[in-house]
Amino acid sequence: MNKNKFDGLACYTVMKKLAKAPISKSLGHLVLESDPTPEYYSKNNFPVNKQVNDWNYYIPVKNQIICFQDIVLRNAHDIQKKIKSAAKIYPGQISFHHLNYSSIWVKSDSEDIIEPLIKEFEKLGFRFFNNRKVETFDSLIYFKKYTVFKKIGEGIYEDDNNADRFFFEIPDLINFEKFISGINRIKNSCNYHLFDSFLTSIFKKGTTQDFIGIYSKHCDKNRFDELKEEIQKTFIK
Repeated sequence: MNKNKFDGLACYTVMKKLAKAPISKSLGHLVLESDPTPEYYSKNNFPVNKQVNDWNYYIPVKNQIICFQDIVLRNAHDIQKKIKSAAKIYPGQISFHHLNYSSIWVKSDSEDIIEPLIKEFEKLGFRFFNNRKVETFDSLIYFKKYTVFKKIGEGIYEDDNNADRFFFEIPDLINFEKFISGINRIKNSCNYHLFDSFLTSIFKKGTTQDFIGIYSKHCDKNRFDELKEEIQKTFIK
C-alpha cells in the first residue's frame, strides 16, 4: 500500500452561480449550467468566461428516489457505455427556488449526450422538471465523487486524477458558512488570487476528515506552506 495516497468517496460542497442551459428548450426538460471555473476568472463575470467544449450541467430531479446517490453511482458507468460517452456523471444536490433537490451533475465536452442520458435515467424511474423560465441564481451544490488523495506535503494533497486540484487538511469539521467567510478573508487579505475554492469531506473508518479545496491551473506550489499557515490561522479553533 502506498502510504502517500489514500482514496474514497468524497463529498464536495461549493457555491456556484447557475443559469438555464439553452438546450433546455429543445429537450423539453430543465437543465442548468455553471461556468466551469467562476472564481478562477472573476466572481462577477458569469457566464462570459464559459469555456468552449467544457460544459457543466446540473439536471434537477423532480421525484424522490430512495438511495438516489447510490443509484447514480451504481449505474453511471453502464450509462456511459450505452450512450458512448466519457462524460463524468456524479450524484448531488442543488438549492433551487429555496428548496433542495437531488441533481445529476454532468461534466462533458459535448452537450449532445444530455438527451440520451436523461432517457437512460428515466428508465430507472427518475422524473425531471419540464423546461421553464429560470433567472440566474446562486446555488449551494453538493456532489460525491471517488477521489484519490496524493500527499505532496504535510497536510497537503493533490488530486491524483487532476493535477490542478489540491486539498489542505484541517483538524475540525466546519460548516459551509464558516468556510465561505474564512476563504474570502484569505483571498481578500493575503494576495491569493485565481483559484476556485470548495469544502471537501472524506469518510474514514470511525471518523470524517475535512479539507479546504482549491482549484487553479496557475498554482504556485512554493506558496503552499504560506497558504497552509493562513488556512490554519483561519480555520483552527
